[in-house]
Formats: sequence, structure tokens, C-alpha cells
Amino acid sequence: MKISGILVLSCLLSLTLFQITKSEPVVDTNNEQVMPGSTYYILPATTGNGGGLTLAKGANGSCPLNVYQAQNSQSVGLPLRFLMVNSSAGLVIDENEEVNIKFAAPRYDLICKKSTVWRIEGGLVTTGGIKGGSVSGTSTCLFTIQKYEDAYALQYCPRAKGCTFICPKLSCGYIGVSSVANGSKRLAVNRTAYKIVFKKA
Repeated sequence: MKISGILVLSCLLSLTLFQITKSEPVVDTNNEQVMPGSTYYILPATTGNGGGLTLAKGANGSCPLNVYQAQNSQSVGLPLRFLMVNSSAGLVIDENEEVNIKFAAPRYDLICKKSTVWRIEGGLVTTGGIKGGSVSGTSTCLFTIQKYEDAYALQYCPRAKGCTFICPKLSCGYIGVSSVANGSKRLAVNRTAYKIVFKKA
């Protein structure tokens, strides 16, 4: 009887912890739930701190296109979509849920003839990623949206190389902005979190 009582107590405790840690849906600037497939602008949570997100070629006009923050605070940048990775996920994007992020700007797909799905390369956010996430044995295209203070932040959590079944997350890092030549701000991983909000396009 003692053992069965302990098991029941353990189950109840687990359910309670699950309810406490259950993720909340991500909401946009209208306080509406962010939906997969809909288009949004990712904007800085603090006004006057640059604009939305955009794309540009690398040094010497090289491909793929890289992800930058627009320097003009009035610019909303380019629209994006969040793509579900888990087919059993719900109809809204929850905090901590793995997603792919893709610019919803078809003409940019043609510039480098690569997808505009985000991926991490050399610690920087670039494009040419694969929906679902795996490039060269690591899930370089998987991101999560985290509640961060009074806004949100993006996180990148790579998976172990060669993993095919249960793939533990490696050390996660916040996506922030890194100043580059000519005063541009490029998105990079393992930086101070870039506080953002989502505006319906």
C-alpha cells in the first residue's frame, strides 16, 4: 500500500509540475495568438532602437543572404512566417516550441537561389536553411520563442551531431545583434538577448 501511495503521489506531483511549466501561446502586438503560416514583422521591443529584420548579401556580394536589423527605426523590415517543426503541435505557436523561421518575401528566394529559412552558420544568422531543421548532421535551423522580461526573445538550441532518435538539446543561446562594418547590425547567437515583439503583417 505504501508503494502504491507513493506512486500516486509522484504522478500527482508530476501533473502539477507540468501544469506549472506549461508554455503559454506567443501573442502579437494586438494581443492575438501568433499563428503558424501567418506573416509577421519582428520588431525591437524598444522604439527608436533600429527597425525590423531584413536581408542582405554578405561581404563582396556573396550568398547566402544574411539576416540584419534595419538601421531606420521607421522600417518594419520584411515579413516572416513561423513554420511548425512538430507535426503534432497545436494551431498556435507556444513559447519554447521549436519552429523554423522563414522570410515571406518570394523575390529574395531568387537572389541567391536558396531558401530564406533561417539557419546558424559560424555563430551568425543566415539563410538557406531546410524546413525541419537538419543541415550537416546538426539542427541548425531550429529556433524557439522565449518570454523575456516584458517582451520576447529568440533562442537557438542545436542538437548533437549524428543523433537520429532522441536528440538532446545542447547549450542554448539567445539571438542578439552584432555590429558590423558601416554600422549595420547583424543577428548572431550567444549575444545579449534582442528583445522583440511580433506585429501582424
